[in-house]
Amino acid sequence: MKWYKLLSIIAIACCTACTPAEPNNGENNNENGNNTGNTDTPNSPVIDTTRLVGADLSQWLAYRNDQAEWYCKGEAIDNLPSFFALNGYQTARLRLFVNPDRNSTACQDIEYVIESAQALKQAGLDICLDLHYSDTWADPGKQYKPTEWESLDAVTLANQVYQYTHETLLALKAENITPTLIQIGNEITAGILWNTGRVSVWEDSYNTPQQWSNFIMLLNNAAKACREVCPNAKVIIHIDRGGDAATSLRFYEKVSSIDYDVIGLSYYPYWHGSLTQLSSTINQLTTKFPNKEIMIMETGFGYNEWSDDSASAQYGNYPSTPEGQKKMLNNLVETLKKYNHVTGLFYWFPEETKIDWRSSYRIDLNRGLFDKESGEVLPAFYTLPEFSK
Repeated sequence: MKWYKLLSIIAIACCTACTPAEPNNGENNNENGNNTGNTDTPNSPVIDTTRLVGADLSQWLAYRNDQAEWYCKGEAIDNLPSFFALNGYQTARLRLFVNPDRNSTACQDIEYVIESAQALKQAGLDICLDLHYSDTWADPGKQYKPTEWESLDAVTLANQVYQYTHETLLALKAENITPTLIQIGNEITAGILWNTGRVSVWEDSYNTPQQWSNFIMLLNNAAKACREVCPNAKVIIHIDRGGDAATSLRFYEKVSSIDYDVIGLSYYPYWHGSLTQLSSTINQLTTKFPNKEIMIMETGFGYNEWSDDSASAQYGNYPSTPEGQKKMLNNLVETLKKYNHVTGLFYWFPEETKIDWRSSYRIDLNRGLFDKESGEVLPAFYTLPEFSK
């Protein structure tokens, strides 16, 4: 669904929404009373220590539409969202691209997200919206501008981020979909919307006052739109460095002026190190930013010899088997439950399963929570919900 097709939806939603203020072009405006510093103040929010378990289910609808198969004890699972909800998962994370190729693995445009979110909500799951601000995959190694935004200067681009975020959330609300969590960017350790918003916390060509000013301006406008349209949603700033305390601290110090609620981390042991390293990162972030929640927005581990996780055996003797996958997640859950500030744990792409090899939506990682050959649910599926108990 192109944006011009959403105008009628947005017009209806605007009747009930607050009149948007002028976009923030980089100024640090804290008149709303939200505490954006890195130390406690008398107005600091009380940390919500309720723990939630989530799953990034962005691909499930495309998989279902291409006749993917999921099984539990040999019986077909007809309603995958309900299967997750009935087994202790509370929130579904959905990525959103600006104008993606719908016939690709990165197929999640606004129309797709609305259809998926409606089914997920009907099953009883809350929604975490993961805004990529790109037409395709965004992560620390690539944060490409949407094609239609490529020629915009920094200020115009920031205004576009505000408008896009605002209109996206209004479109969702018009369909009775109000996210409880909103990520303003996906694994943005190196910034967003390259090269305008590209940054580095280490000494290189992107660690300059101008680059950080651009990046902060973009995030300010994204957060502002979230607060206006979904004031009760928690805003997340998400990076990939779960096992890298030094980079994490430097990054979140740089963005301390942004109005957000949750420090979001990715933690994959084969990329980010041991649970000891993760614990060190959490300890240091909690000490430095005591008024922020911490959530693991992505984790995963392989269950067969074709996964790319074998190097992680050195971090805890976790073989790439169903038993090794379960052991890793069990140890992760036990570690995270020690910290009151850690309030969320999400598994990435658990819906990977049996599907025709010719499907344009197929992603081969061998680390889902269903066996890719048989479609049978794996033991690790039942481990994650222990985090919320």
